[in-house]
Amino acid sequence: MWSAKRTALIGEDANDGKPNTIGGSSADLSGASGASEPRVERVFIVSNSLPLKMREDAEAGKPYGHKYAFEKDGDSIYDQCREGAEANGQYDAVINVGQLPMQVPFELQEAVANDLEARFDAVPVFLPEDTKENFYKGFCKQYLWPLMHYVLPMSPLDSRFQKHQWQAYIAANKRFADKLMEVVCSDDDQVWVHDYHLMLLPTFLRKRFNAVKCGFFLHCPFPSSEIFRTTPNRDLILRGLLNADFVGFHTFDYARHFLSCCTRLLGLNHRMERGSLVIDNFGRLVSVKICPTGVKTSRLRDVLDAQMCKDRRKELVTEIAGRKMLLGLDDFDEFKGIDQKIAAFERMLDEHPEIAEQIVLYQVCNPPRGSGRDIDDLRATVDSMVARINDKYAKNGVNVVKFEVRPVPLHERIALYSVADIAVVTATRDGMNLAPYEYITCRQGPNDESQGTSDGFSLPRQSSLIISEFTGCSPSLSGALRVNPWHEEDVADSMYKALQMSGHEHEARHEKHWRYVSEHHVGFWAQSCLAELQRVTEKAQSNRCYGLGFGLNFRVVHLSSTFRKLDTAGVVANYLKATRRKLVIDYDGTLVPLASFAQPPTAHLLSLLTVLVNDDANEVCIVSGRERETLDKWFGNIPGLCMVAEHGYWFRRGSDVAWNELAPSGTDNSVLEWKDTVLPILEQYAEATDGSFIQSKESSCVWHYRDADPDFGAWQAKELLDHLESVLHGDPVDVIAGNGTVEIKPKGVHKGLVINQLLDTQSSADVADFVLAVGDDRSDEDMFVAVNTHAQLPLYAGASIYTSTIGQKPSKAPAYLDDTDDVVNMLQTLAQYNVCHRH
Repeated sequence: MWSAKRTALIGEDANDGKPNTIGGSSADLSGASGASEPRVERVFIVSNSLPLKMREDAEAGKPYGHKYAFEKDGDSIYDQCREGAEANGQYDAVINVGQLPMQVPFELQEAVANDLEARFDAVPVFLPEDTKENFYKGFCKQYLWPLMHYVLPMSPLDSRFQKHQWQAYIAANKRFADKLMEVVCSDDDQVWVHDYHLMLLPTFLRKRFNAVKCGFFLHCPFPSSEIFRTTPNRDLILRGLLNADFVGFHTFDYARHFLSCCTRLLGLNHRMERGSLVIDNFGRLVSVKICPTGVKTSRLRDVLDAQMCKDRRKELVTEIAGRKMLLGLDDFDEFKGIDQKIAAFERMLDEHPEIAEQIVLYQVCNPPRGSGRDIDDLRATVDSMVARINDKYAKNGVNVVKFEVRPVPLHERIALYSVADIAVVTATRDGMNLAPYEYITCRQGPNDESQGTSDGFSLPRQSSLIISEFTGCSPSLSGALRVNPWHEEDVADSMYKALQMSGHEHEARHEKHWRYVSEHHVGFWAQSCLAELQRVTEKAQSNRCYGLGFGLNFRVVHLSSTFRKLDTAGVVANYLKATRRKLVIDYDGTLVPLASFAQPPTAHLLSLLTVLVNDDANEVCIVSGRERETLDKWFGNIPGLCMVAEHGYWFRRGSDVAWNELAPSGTDNSVLEWKDTVLPILEQYAEATDGSFIQSKESSCVWHYRDADPDFGAWQAKELLDHLESVLHGDPVDVIAGNGTVEIKPKGVHKGLVINQLLDTQSSADVADFVLAVGDDRSDEDMFVAVNTHAQLPLYAGASIYTSTIGQKPSKAPAYLDDTDDVVNMLQTLAQYNVCHRH
């Protein structure tokens, strides 16, 4: 069995017995198990429910040591995407993980698990009954499901957040993780988690296997940030999703809302990278993929040939007696727009009563998966509407609306689709909704066209779709009549338009839709998602994994394999040995925390710098983006301190009185010219963006939007970048997007110029034997590059050279310090040596 195979191959996982790295330890927790071991690559498709049908049958279960009969559920998308993954041919096994539809007594669970593994490649997850009740019927269906569909609990009668249900949600996700930990090899296996029931699962997996290859796909809508932010544990849910390597959505709308939540609630930015959306999650890139799913067309077309389907089709044709059928086939759910559909149908009949005897609306609903006051109210409303319409328009005992709530087996569903002239989907909020795809497939008829024609399928094929613009499949079906289900008149007009449409137009629309549906089937979707997971994880394999945080706030960052926390003990030891030292330290974000206001140095910091500068072996330089007047005011009382203002435009060496320009000659004149163009543009954007402001320096201009609305500020920044690049095309300036800023500065001016001033030398006697450069943001990367370049020169072969960024993030520096306190503490240690040395 594959679980035994996994145990034999990898033994104990490399992470076992090792603590997660909390706070940025340099230990590698990537979970590598050794290149010499055999490679087994499997996919675990994890969903709340296994794609299996189950019933009690002691006779059927007796050979396997239990009392149940199992069979595959071919209708389940998790079984179909499994087949899509298997068709790829690159995996040793594709395994489903999930719950069973019935509770299994504890004493039978092992026998059931062994049976499902052997016969179905399935791993069952068993939850205690009370946990399952509070997890699924409680938190998932009563709270999360409405929330994801934009419905907030507005009254005491509505289902509100319940702590005990949230605890059950956590417990259920952890139980899934525990089961996966028993069978997953983190080096080679892929884990593909599905839907809103398991949004915390990636966090539990990531805590255990830092380098696990984990994808997540959400099959329901994702609400806007205004809705999602109302949930008390919103941050934990978002971090759960971000612990996956890729997060998939059916439409860009849902992905856009997710990105907005990440920006507004977690402060994370996203960008396009070679055609893909990525979120920068503290140095670890998470791919966001828009990939609408499809249907298994071959299965539907095969069932069209089944005798049960043919018999039911003949019954339906006889039943409608030449009338045109409008079909609604939905789950009985308050978000499916069933009452809106029937109301629009009534309005159409009121406006065109002459067609009442020519049409019939079949509204067939699968039973509701949940229960509650909303479902009961909806049933009463629909029953009342149907009775009223039939009383008004029924003739000779033939009703114009047929409404039923009952299970619809596959053969009957296909028969209904194949007979319907028009399919009507009016969901007010939905995930993908594959009903239109199934309808188009069934209207295409069996694979054997001659057999299909003899069974009543006309050639060429025809279909007509009325579809809500709030369904995930709407953007893909451009030939459908798209409607706003809340606009009753619009839906009624579309129904009438579809009934009056010519056969030629029906054919053209059907052909267009069938071409899309047949190409974008469920197998295509599964392979596309798994390929994205493979791409993202392969790209990150060269990076080192670091675990940060506790509990559900846990996350992993990916950094270069050479990236380490700065060895401050080594820095101090080499500092003591050196005789010619260069210390280059950024100010904001490095010596003091970032703030939205000017933060002068403390007396303690000034004292440390004074001690360091007073050592004749040291040359200490403070590097800042601030104006030179500000630096003079703050640090002017420390004789011998070097200062750099405006990111390298101005430089004053310790022995100098005046500031010197490092920029090329003539830059000051060009700055005056382009400033006259830039400032009015920045003022326009500052006025239009509440919370933003302009900082005008001698050499540059900066538009700050860190305190503006995150989404609007980011949009305005992108627009401003495009605007300025267009206006300043050909001018010697750089337009740079920073963290909450857009900066316009002279071309070629950067902090690396300062390093050249400090480290360029004519003789080996003047070469520094100790260099330390520390900074926190993108402007400091030029400084790190310049230091690294000098480190490669033969003159510096024996020097101790250190560059460090602040925080664990991708950087040109090979080391990091956690925060400003680490920097100050290190300088304090160096200063203490200076004091001891003088005495």
